[in-house]
Amino acid sequence: MGADADAELFQTWITGWSACRGYEPHDDGRSTSVLLTDQQHQTEHFLFEPTTERFLELAAETKQDPRRVLTVVTTRMQDLIDAADPLHMHVTDRQQSLMSADMHRQDVEDPRVPGDEFTLERESAGACRRVTVRAGDAVAASGSVSVVGEFAVYDRIVTEEGFRRRGLATYVMRALTAGVLQDDVTTGLLMASADGRALYEFLGWRHLIDVFVIRG
Repeated sequence: MGADADAELFQTWITGWSACRGYEPHDDGRSTSVLLTDQQHQTEHFLFEPTTERFLELAAETKQDPRRVLTVVTTRMQDLIDAADPLHMHVTDRQQSLMSADMHRQDVEDPRVPGDEFTLERESAGACRRVTVRAGDAVAASGSVSVVGEFAVYDRIVTEEGFRRRGLATYVMRALTAGVLQDDVTTGLLMASADGRALYEFLGWRHLIDVFVIRG
């Protein structure tokens, strides 16, 4: 897949990610910025395959603002991190990954709840669908997915402490997928952490491009 196609996928991911979180992305011609209204009003700026000059320009601005985060999607991660070394930036995460999946290969059947103590709740709000797995009154796991055209953008697949290693993340992904396939989506997108990547690869997802995050 070419750089232009990857750039379009990344913009689609931003649209879907923002939709489920209630954010409003803004493109100023240099970067796409998002006010993180649920995170002490920090601002996250996104760059896709920037030149070294553009990256250093945005990195220098990020260093001056403690409420600003710079997320970079690139095939040149180490080169850019090295270029920013004189700025003494703090690399908070260098192991994220933009991933995709062929939704035609995903399971369309509602999965079986992995244990009699769990119940599943579904809710929809516009383009966003959410599922919550409960154990009694406690939330055990949750996740969301939004529909952007023919794309399904997954976000915040979380298993709470005390309920991990019981298959709940896989269950949440499959429950979300079973619901969203009714919309004839063809491609899934998500931003994976290092911990989550193995799970998504097991479910048939593939790595597209590296992602790292820096702060001042």
